[in-house]
Amino acid sequence: MAGEAGQSGRRGRVRQGAARLLVMWLAAAGASRAAPPPASNQVARLTDASIWKVVKADEMDTTACLSRDKTLIEEPGNKWKHAQTEHFVIHYEMELFALKVAHMAEFFYSYIPQDLQGSRDQTQGRSHLFIFRTEHRWKNFLESQSDQKAWVYSFVHGPSLYLQQADTRNKSADVLAHEMTHLVINRFIHGGLPLWLNEGVAEYYGEFANAAFRGTTRNPRLAFRSLREAMDLRTLLATAAYPGDNQAVHRFYQSSKYFVGFLLTKKPRDKFPAFLAAVAAGKAPEEALQEHYGFSDLKEVEKEFARFTR
Repeated sequence: MAGEAGQSGRRGRVRQGAARLLVMWLAAAGASRAAPPPASNQVARLTDASIWKVVKADEMDTTACLSRDKTLIEEPGNKWKHAQTEHFVIHYEMELFALKVAHMAEFFYSYIPQDLQGSRDQTQGRSHLFIFRTEHRWKNFLESQSDQKAWVYSFVHGPSLYLQQADTRNKSADVLAHEMTHLVINRFIHGGLPLWLNEGVAEYYGEFANAAFRGTTRNPRLAFRSLREAMDLRTLLATAAYPGDNQAVHRFYQSSKYFVGFLLTKKPRDKFPAFLAAVAAGKAPEEALQEHYGFSDLKEVEKEFARFTR
């Protein structure tokens, strides 16, 4: 879930039945076996030795380190271990899980920008990812964060990700994939994406990039079956705050994902980067849709989207 300044968090209970268990992901998610995305370029194949370098606190890249990151790293009695990949610094306690996170991070970093043709990484330095091993540590951390709700399971703020390590019995890998998408997008797209677009992009790549990471291919026809309760498009594009109940939240997320899926699977993919950048720069979505996709007006968009969701 994302708010202002690229911040996001998730309500785990909202996504019931929508995800695969983390234990399945841990068994299957070998980046060396991952299939390439639909784009023509190959995603880099990575091994543990090539991706991972354990470092001391005084050796890590702190260029993009936020103030809260420094507080976490310097807290008395902390048990953080640190490792660097090409684009990320991982702070962790359990190496096996952290290594899987590192693989996913670099895979998503290779995968998503293929749809952002021409976009450059605008973040100087490595992003920081903090993995909280226990619920107790996570709750203690949240209590010190005035900008977060007590129910948040993980969140992204700008170039940093804060994650409670999932319980393999009832938490799912798509939470991490969703948040990893926010993290990568924040590196390439600076500015404020509207709520629906921010979450729609994270939902889309949280599904499709995660499938490629696991070595499978997601069929868009299966991913975008009939959506019975799609939000009215005008209402969706104007939504600036998360709905108040779980059913409405689920409807919002689904509608956002479907509209991003509509643009990426039914329209030329090379139009998407300019559209995304225009909206991030403050252009109204309706105007950006007309300018970059050639729609005459929002009514035409509504008609085509309605056919897509049937």
